[in-house]
Amino acid sequence: MRRHVLLFTTITIVFIVLGFIVKSKYYYFPYPNLIEYFLSFVLLIITLVSLIWKSKTGLKAKLLTGFASILFLMGIINFLNFTFKWHPLTLNPPFSKSQSFEVNYEPYEWKTETPENYDYDNKVLSTYFDKLDEWGRLRGLLIVKDSKLIIEKYFSGTTKYSAFNVHSVTKSVTSALVGLSIQHDYIKSENDLVLSFFPEYQDNPFGDFKKALTIKHLLSMRGGWAGGDGFQTVKQCVTKEYLHVMPDTEFKYFTGSQNVLSAIVTKSTGQSTKEFADKVLFAPLGIKNGFWREVDGYYIGGDESYYTARDLARFGELFLNKGNIDGKQVLDSAWIDKTFENYTNTSNEFSSLESYDEVGYGFCWWILKTKDNRTIYTARGKGGQYIILIPDKKIIAVIIQEWNPLKKNEAVENKLLGELLSIL
Repeated sequence: MRRHVLLFTTITIVFIVLGFIVKSKYYYFPYPNLIEYFLSFVLLIITLVSLIWKSKTGLKAKLLTGFASILFLMGIINFLNFTFKWHPLTLNPPFSKSQSFEVNYEPYEWKTETPENYDYDNKVLSTYFDKLDEWGRLRGLLIVKDSKLIIEKYFSGTTKYSAFNVHSVTKSVTSALVGLSIQHDYIKSENDLVLSFFPEYQDNPFGDFKKALTIKHLLSMRGGWAGGDGFQTVKQCVTKEYLHVMPDTEFKYFTGSQNVLSAIVTKSTGQSTKEFADKVLFAPLGIKNGFWREVDGYYIGGDESYYTARDLARFGELFLNKGNIDGKQVLDSAWIDKTFENYTNTSNEFSSLESYDEVGYGFCWWILKTKDNRTIYTARGKGGQYIILIPDKKIIAVIIQEWNPLKKNEAVENKLLGELLSIL
């Protein structure tokens, strides 16, 4: 019995350490709460194997030891999750209907209107909605026109209270916060040098390329980074990641840029990125952030934040209305103009899909051309989260998709997205 308990204790401790490493370092993969469920399943298998393994330990003792190990593993990892805020504690289990969680507050309350009152053909819409069963990863679809919510649909058990990890849509939020930091005189301008905000690293032997790096280069993804897009912490970006060309030479999507921007917001305002956002962005919009991950003392600027679909649409309205919300200029209209200016006309990183062509990139917003030659703007996250702005129609479209590689069907998703854009 003693040896049996010692064996399970050792395995459980090793699994806790492994879970800590994975959740600390590799959280940007699908299902941030997968590792504890996987390790618990492995413990269960080990327990079942122990039942048929001949030993002096009784079956009851083996079962109690196995289940106690599983409970201890889950308890410790959830305690660590609470302590380090790796992800929402109530996040749905992996491979459930939706990797989201239900918020305990009321999302933004939109005024509503029917699509028919905007001359949309009900038969066309009904035919389109019938096809959405083919869109296996779709979880939320909202359409706002003229500040009225005209379409709101949720799938796979989600609701208006479901908050989703919007991944790189976070970059567009960070960009807005940089603009607000400038507007409130915490930062002089987007032309400020990045290294000036990090005096603690001034002893590093920085090359001329990095010495020339500005906030604008980070916003427009023209930093000249040599490394591939993954996840780089602020310290890694400033001290280790190197630039292979002079900034503003080329477009290269690099999430570390926005992580550095979040640190700059924190350093310049003297408060965390989330605290600043709550005061100057979310409160004026009447929305909330459901969860935002923090790493090494800074909120992640390029990923790992959760919002409801209704609140995302309200954020989109800020940009559609040139920074004006309910008659108040929350964000300077000049910053909105800079945000939607195209800083990269062509790039081999741009894609052409059935639903649209990527034709440019502003300040953390993509510039797209639809197949009927309309210019639209989108904040976009990996796995298919979108805030789409169609300025000439005064439309905001929010699309939430599950980041589930097992259900991914790009051909169907692009086709149905293209049909939606054509209808709108």
